[in-house]
Amino acid sequence: MQTNRYNNTLRKALLVDIEAGRELMIQIGLEEGVASENTIVISQFIDQLLNRLEKVTETN
Repeated sequence: MQTNRYNNTLRKALLVDIEAGRELMIQIGLEEGVASENTIVISQFIDQLLNRLEKVTETN
């Protein structure tokens, strides 16, 4: 039970971080272009968060 509660909390936190990252990526993409280094770095970070979210979701 405790693991399930932890996973739910972690899942919610990851979703918040993913959404914040998406908003930042859109803003930077509009300012610097979608192929800028900063946009790509943020995109890669979002990918890592999505991978963690998938792992957490699988364990539920």
